[in-house]
Amino acid sequence: MNNAASFPFKVDFEGRQYQGTVTPSGDTDKNGLPVYFRIMIGDTFFAYLCCGEIGWGRKDSEEKGDEGLIQAIGEFIKLHYQ
Repeated sequence: MNNAASFPFKVDFEGRQYQGTVTPSGDTDKNGLPVYFRIMIGDTFFAYLCCGEIGWGRKDSEEKGDEGLIQAIGEFIKLHYQ
């Protein structure tokens, strides 16, 4: 993880505001963007997220749930790198 490149996030989802920290991986893709991201909501670990062909999802996890929140955080990350 590239802790020096961490950045805060704040998203509104289903009438609730979520804020925390996004930490990019040290690994990058062919475009130089991080391959996955560690997401902390407040001081609590939420998930490792990555972006695939069908949108944002959990990295290396079969866990389901919070899909809408994952997409909202993913869009925030995407805007950060534009």
